[in-house]
Amino acid sequence: MKRISLNGTWTLTGRLQTAPHSKQLSLTAEVPGTVALELSRQGYLPEDLYLGNNITQVREFEDYEWWYERTFTAPAERENVFLVFRGVDCLAEYFLNGEKLGESANMFIPFEFDVSDKLTDGENTVTVHLSSPTVYEHSLSTPIQAIGYSFAFGPESIHTRRAAHTYGWDIFPRAVSCGLWRDVTLEIRDPVRFGQAFFDTTNPQKLRFCYEIECPKLDFENMEIEVDCVCGDSAYHTRVPVTYKSGYTEIESPNPKLWWPRDYGEQNLYTATLRIYSHGTLVCQETARFGIRTVKLERSDITDGKKGCFRFLINGEEIMAKGSNWVPLDAFHSRAKERCAKALELVKDIGCNILRSWGGGVYEDHDFFDFCDENGILVWQDFAMACHNYVPTPEFMENFRREATHVVREYRHHPSIILWSGDNEVDEMKAKRGVDPSTNVITRELLPEVVLWNDIGRPYLESSPYVSKESFATGGFVYQPEAHLWGARDNYKSPYYKHSLAHFVSEAGYHGCPSMESIQKFITPEKLWPYQNNDEWILHSSDQKGNDKRVMLMEKQIRQLFGKVPTTPEEYIFASQISQAEAFKYFIERMRVGRPHKSGIIWWNLLDGWPQMSDAVVDYYYEKKLAYGYIQRSQAPFIIAIDEIYNWKSKVFACNDTLTEKTGRVRILDVDTQEILLDTVFAAKANTSTVIGELPLYYSDKKFLVIEWTVDGKTCYNHYLCGEFPFDPEQYRGWLDAYERFGGKLL
Repeated sequence: MKRISLNGTWTLTGRLQTAPHSKQLSLTAEVPGTVALELSRQGYLPEDLYLGNNITQVREFEDYEWWYERTFTAPAERENVFLVFRGVDCLAEYFLNGEKLGESANMFIPFEFDVSDKLTDGENTVTVHLSSPTVYEHSLSTPIQAIGYSFAFGPESIHTRRAAHTYGWDIFPRAVSCGLWRDVTLEIRDPVRFGQAFFDTTNPQKLRFCYEIECPKLDFENMEIEVDCVCGDSAYHTRVPVTYKSGYTEIESPNPKLWWPRDYGEQNLYTATLRIYSHGTLVCQETARFGIRTVKLERSDITDGKKGCFRFLINGEEIMAKGSNWVPLDAFHSRAKERCAKALELVKDIGCNILRSWGGGVYEDHDFFDFCDENGILVWQDFAMACHNYVPTPEFMENFRREATHVVREYRHHPSIILWSGDNEVDEMKAKRGVDPSTNVITRELLPEVVLWNDIGRPYLESSPYVSKESFATGGFVYQPEAHLWGARDNYKSPYYKHSLAHFVSEAGYHGCPSMESIQKFITPEKLWPYQNNDEWILHSSDQKGNDKRVMLMEKQIRQLFGKVPTTPEEYIFASQISQAEAFKYFIERMRVGRPHKSGIIWWNLLDGWPQMSDAVVDYYYEKKLAYGYIQRSQAPFIIAIDEIYNWKSKVFACNDTLTEKTGRVRILDVDTQEILLDTVFAAKANTSTVIGELPLYYSDKKFLVIEWTVDGKTCYNHYLCGEFPFDPEQYRGWLDAYERFGGKLL
């Protein structure tokens, strides 16, 4: 296949859609790109849309319609030429030389048109007309049930297949725009080619290569396919005749190199060369990459905390999942790609072995999944629905079926993807309104069917969190084996967190203030301080209604830990980052010491997609908060951690999330008194958490304990904050200094 890029500079014209005779704007536009960014670049909007309240000005252009246009020279080849749009946001009509090619209404997936007989010699003109999503939405009647069951930010996003967060979320501003946000290309394809091709690895010793061949004359006589798979010194080969356009061939693989998550084994990836022969002549050759691994999700519909489960098995081994929710890297998706490589390095550096691609965002491109394949990062992939009661009209179901089918087929060869999840929190939205989520035909009928017909061996979860019939009948959510732990977001050691019955926590977070250096980049000088009654702080806490609830949440969490709130910005930021860091550490280590009843946590979240005060542990400008270092230590494949006080003592655990036994020596001391509370050798079994000692402690103690251990020839450190709140912030700062002098590192 030959691919010709149509990216670059296009013309862009726009006008108010509700007033066709209004003044027309004429600009240039970069593709991939977004209209709002072009308006900013060319002076119609502020240069820095993220400074102060500037983002609110994007609303002035929500009701505009736009025309993208460019010319290109037709290729010499005129057969099997396709015009491909990888991502168009969102309501689009497509034209070539004035002739309409078709329409689309989905930003998440590509659209393509066979233009073989429509190209002319020399210059050709392609035009894309984008209608306003808000004008379209306002023209529709929304069922009252959809309004009543939707998230607080309104039901607008249920009508169009656009990222839900663009209409405003508690982690993103309202930024409704449109554009050609992914590549535009001409593709000249082989006349005989693979329409579908992937490997079924449910039996690692006997692979199945599944295929569908596209052949214009349907002539399969004397046609063969050949498959060569290579990974290091492991190689497999087959060549078989084709008897029908689709089928599979089995490939014996007696000693496969398995793909494993990080810390559990190697990330072995096979390169496959796929060939089609017709009458002995090679007519098509493609390459693909895949990993050989099995995945199983063991889950119960309800739990009491022990008689239930929610855990992933990879190659038969339980994986202790530790990682982050993944959200779009920028409020304007066309510039997220340039941020991806740096963000993924943070994923690796902080020690994640799982990412949950959140349903309020978009489906990431192959660069994301390739990195996860290569680095052993498991991916929990939500379908793009979040927190709304989506109305299953025939039009919606047809559009969404096409989307889901494309997504599954496009990404199913990535071994890192271990789960398709129906949506984010739609079950809970329904259940909280007294509606049985099992009546949701989108996630109970359409999506299971799509996954069944287009994937093999990968689990499907109806919603995150999933509310089963049995759980719904209890009238509450405390019995769910997988949960999102938000609650009141009060004391991070409150009973809500401490006594959660969930085996797997797929969301939990805690606020942390960005550094002053970062705040100065997005808050105007006159609004830097104080934060009270401050409209810019409110907007950059991603509140969509102008109240200060999320700003004051951060203050409350500081007051909870330290008993008072600092009056200077530097001390306030420090106190906020400490409260966040200790909370994340507690959430992660609580799950790790809870094995075998606990099996994973996906905390919220690694990196901001716009500048804000939030739960992210790295701000939009890549500045790390203190929580980053705490999480990095807590997620190491082997750590020593201390459980909470019970019956006058705290148990000490060796948490070993590897497949090899660990032995070593541990020492725990009080940094104030230098008293050694534990000094012992330990043996920690593989892939479990083992009690290796106990510490006599009181609830009234206020101690900072340093944990030092040696394992595999390395000396490592952790700490434990002992006692009940509040703590003195200056004393805590002194404890951190002592921790660093002892040998530990904060960042």
